[in-house]
Amino acid sequence: MSEEKTVREVAIPKQTAVEEPALGPNDPPDYFGFTPNYANSPLPTVVGGVVQPGTGVRKFVDTLPGVGPANANNLNHYIPVATPDTITYPGSDYYEICLQDYGKQFSRDILPPARVRGYRQINNGTDPSGHNTIPPPVRPYYCGPLIYARRDRPVRIKFLNLLPTGSAGKLFLPVDITLTGNGTGPLNSTELYTQNRAVVHLHGSETPWISDGTPLQWLTPPGEVTSYPRGASYANVPDMPDPGPGGVTLYFPMQQSARMMWYHDHTEGMTHLTPYSGQFGTLILQDPVEQQMVADGVIPAGDLPLVIQDKTFVPPTAQLARQDPTWDTVNWGGPGNLWMPHVYMPNQNPYNAEGANPMGRWDYGPWFWPPFTGIEQGPVPNPYYDPVNRPWEPPVQPGTPLPTITPEAFLDTPIVNGCAYPTFQVEPKAYRFRILNASNDRALNLQLYHAASNGTMWKPDGTLNDGGAGEVPMVEACPGEGLPPTWPTDGREGGVPDPAAVGPSWIQIGNEGGFLPEVAVIPPQPINYEYDRRSITVLNVSDHSLLLGPAERADVIVDFSTVAPGSTLILYNDAPAPMPAYDTRYDYYTGDPDQTDSGGAPTTQPGYGPNTRTLMQIRVVGTPAAPFDLTRLRARLPQAYAQSQPKPIVPEKAYNAAYGTNYTNHYVPIQATTITYVPVGGTTPVTLDLQPKAIVEEFDPVYGRMMPTLGVELPKTSAFIQTTIPLGYIDPPTETLYMSDLATPVGSAGDGTQIWKVTHNGVDTHFIHFHYFNVQLINRVGWDGAYKPPDANEVGWKETVRMNPLEDCIVAMRPALPVNLPFKTGDSIRMLDPTQVAGTTNGFAQIDPQTGDPATVTNQPYNFGWEYVWHCHMVDHEDFDMMRPIVIRVSPAPPTNLTATVNAGSATVPPAIVLNWTNPTGLPAATQVVVQRSTNSTFTAGLTTFTLAAGATTYADSTAVPGVTYFYRVRRENSASYSGWSNSASGVISLTAPTNLTATQPSGSPVRVNLSWVNRSYSTSVELQRATNAAFTTGLTTVTLAANATSYTDSTVVGGTTYYYRVRTVYLGVGSPWSNTATIAVSGPPAAPTNLAGTAVAAGGGTATVNLTWQESAASVVTSFVLQRATNVSFTANLATFTPAGTARAFSDTGRARSTTYYYRIQAVNSYGSSAFSSIIAVTTPA
Repeated sequence: MSEEKTVREVAIPKQTAVEEPALGPNDPPDYFGFTPNYANSPLPTVVGGVVQPGTGVRKFVDTLPGVGPANANNLNHYIPVATPDTITYPGSDYYEICLQDYGKQFSRDILPPARVRGYRQINNGTDPSGHNTIPPPVRPYYCGPLIYARRDRPVRIKFLNLLPTGSAGKLFLPVDITLTGNGTGPLNSTELYTQNRAVVHLHGSETPWISDGTPLQWLTPPGEVTSYPRGASYANVPDMPDPGPGGVTLYFPMQQSARMMWYHDHTEGMTHLTPYSGQFGTLILQDPVEQQMVADGVIPAGDLPLVIQDKTFVPPTAQLARQDPTWDTVNWGGPGNLWMPHVYMPNQNPYNAEGANPMGRWDYGPWFWPPFTGIEQGPVPNPYYDPVNRPWEPPVQPGTPLPTITPEAFLDTPIVNGCAYPTFQVEPKAYRFRILNASNDRALNLQLYHAASNGTMWKPDGTLNDGGAGEVPMVEACPGEGLPPTWPTDGREGGVPDPAAVGPSWIQIGNEGGFLPEVAVIPPQPINYEYDRRSITVLNVSDHSLLLGPAERADVIVDFSTVAPGSTLILYNDAPAPMPAYDTRYDYYTGDPDQTDSGGAPTTQPGYGPNTRTLMQIRVVGTPAAPFDLTRLRARLPQAYAQSQPKPIVPEKAYNAAYGTNYTNHYVPIQATTITYVPVGGTTPVTLDLQPKAIVEEFDPVYGRMMPTLGVELPKTSAFIQTTIPLGYIDPPTETLYMSDLATPVGSAGDGTQIWKVTHNGVDTHFIHFHYFNVQLINRVGWDGAYKPPDANEVGWKETVRMNPLEDCIVAMRPALPVNLPFKTGDSIRMLDPTQVAGTTNGFAQIDPQTGDPATVTNQPYNFGWEYVWHCHMVDHEDFDMMRPIVIRVSPAPPTNLTATVNAGSATVPPAIVLNWTNPTGLPAATQVVVQRSTNSTFTAGLTTFTLAAGATTYADSTAVPGVTYFYRVRRENSASYSGWSNSASGVISLTAPTNLTATQPSGSPVRVNLSWVNRSYSTSVELQRATNAAFTTGLTTVTLAANATSYTDSTVVGGTTYYYRVRTVYLGVGSPWSNTATIAVSGPPAAPTNLAGTAVAAGGGTATVNLTWQESAASVVTSFVLQRATNVSFTANLATFTPAGTARAFSDTGRARSTTYYYRIQAVNSYGSSAFSSIIAVTTPA
């Protein structure tokens, strides 16, 4: 975003009578005086042209940290390798990684050690015997730990934020609290988000959104006192235990081809500071195709990461007072610590006669043309305004915050693997390097040159012996010097590397997307620019060597066998900063001009920093090996690409060797809105719309600082209509994609392919990173229509793409769903801006991105699907809102219109709660529907689920217990994800009482009652109750009958008793209401006769007559009596039986023998049986 100064020669009058104010951390900065407010790393003290020993930062005195303790450098720094636990989660590699503060020495000349933050493995790894006995390192190491992963073997991580809490947890760098995410939250207007928030983003991984590490997935350490302990998108892995406060679980499927990835912090508002502070590590994914190439000797065995950054270190006190007096050494760190710009120095001074500020670095909106008006905080009074003694001071100064983010941070000291200006010894053979540009904003144009000298650079006493051993020989950049055709001849200051000193070429076999379809051999080439004045892209970069923007990686082979043993090489960089409109103050090299008058550094001394050109010294020692077999690699790499990589979306010539095809290029012209081509494997052309996206460079609406953003273009508009719509991270998403299974043909229904045409209306080259998926770079095209084909190392797959000013960049994407995930996950649903209250319009672009018309946008919940982002990986741009959400629709749309209707059923049909809903049409498709039932409306109690077919729109729940109110909701699922829940609906089943209960007593014995009724509800059993009172409180007995019983005979009744009956059906343990009550007075056998008496009288003929009488209960119904006579008391001798009528109460037994004793007894009889016999009487007849 910086503009190269065109009025750099504007001078501030030399001070005479007025002293420059002595400022400190509590003072406002002087924007227009003699202070640059921009520091350099410790500078050497030069006296009489001689550097004083013990001052400055020497180059190439410390060795390169390698991988593992055996390759530690002289400062005992190395990149540790994480050891997986393969036991806890079978089939996965499991790590527990924490984040800690620690001290790090980047150079023996930078003391004390800087305070940094970094990662450390804290769990034991699994040994070859299958036991977790391998201990992790006891402290963090920079760039680590390095994780080696295998394709299709998931990596699981429990990440623990173990940073300090409270004031100790504040970051030791300037934090701009005006950035979204760093200020206050929605709960109150005073509490700030803490500065010890952290998240882990595995850059380049295709992982479910819950583990992507997007800006709102951060968490604070355990014990932090805050209202905001976790970000709005925080989520754990469903099949891993919740780690509790300060922790999060992560899952990475590793279903990609071999490549280098890196993981780093991505906290909202903090990403320009946190990886810079040390929060990053690397991951190398291996696959069988790559391993076979190593085994076959096609590519070198073993590889070395080269992680390159630029940093500035807080200088000694006196230098700091001259350059950046308001730096807060208490809160941000004193000498030796990391430094970061924090004052917005405006290019403009409208009150200066020349209109420029010699110390300025960035444009200021209110003083630019057209003026950026209407900002919330414009210029404020300048406390140093003194028109008499300090006429260069204007009456006002920018009202930008303190501290502030700056458009970029181009720093002055190169760091490789955590070491400043390392030296590295190699054998004369081929090496494989994995190069990562981990700089905040600086691009790298990497080249290898022979040093100007092969001598020893430093004397034993630490003074310079041979500066040429650390320099590249230079020649003037002028025509007529016999330079190669692409060598710059623009007369640039400092010249260009001598082409006679070129070292080995880069043999690039892969980028961040894995293997390339063809080998890219990239020779040394200084940066050159377009000088065709008729080109719309004049002064864009035209020629380069291995050009890597922030976050880009290169998998390269360097054949040192071509270098004579004893030689010294220099890893050289001359990429402009910013690119392409560079500011010379960020280009540090030996002998560069003294730029202190414009806020830059003094001339760099031989052997010392600051120097961003000479990154690393390489010494070649040993016996040369055989030259690397490039021919064999050229034949094998296309095969490896075809075996391990997805097919291209748009076929191009670069893929012909891999697939044995004859593709032609399909470059998109500037005016196109569609692209037509025959997809790989197809026979019929398809036409796809180009999705119009935009890069915009404007000013922020609050403070007027330079601010690049992403957005959309309105296609097919006229010259009178605004075509570019800038949008911020909080604005509603405009990028929505769908997953593809890769078996679906491109262009057909269900295919997730999109092709974007990103229009760049700005001055900086931006490096745009896509989360989750890789893209295929089709081409770039200038606004004048000139095609810009991809570079040889940009074909294949990329996830960070260089996008140049006044060009459209066309990229194709086709996100694919991970297979065989062991869990499912839903969507990310959160507020558009979680840092603000609901309903606010503050900060939103009030515009319709489809039409450009004004629109009202309020802060509200939004379904982000599987939530990812795309953004510029110049992280100062990213944090200052050059980032947009990407919504990938994986989950099916949720069902709607759920209703619950109670079906009471019948005696033969069970009752049920019948659910009905509507399934949306369209993609993503569902593979099943899940119904959830609960006994409360919050779905936290009594949960039951029912899984149905994908097309189900109704379900009858016949397992619902009657009398219980159930709440239901429905969602749709597929193999990886699930929708949100539908609306809820509730219902309760009520059973119906049986009817028509009757009780009758049949005649005959035994005494019994016959009962019958009609069931009205389905039953699992029937309950019959009998009592001797109507309230059913006495004599209560209950009989449980079989399901659906409708009759019963009660044989336990007692005659002469009135009984009350009721019946109910029982279903799933719940009874229906009781039926009507049936009452019956039960009739039984009569009571036994009483008072049996007899008298005997003589009768004629020598006989006697016995006259008998008895009594019977008045309540008894008697139809007859049975009277028995016998001559013994046991009624076994001479038994005779008589049946008097039921009305009789007397009987005469005639014809009895005289002087004989007779025994009598009597019983009453009716239709229900016979009574017991009465008491026995004995009657003796007279003589």
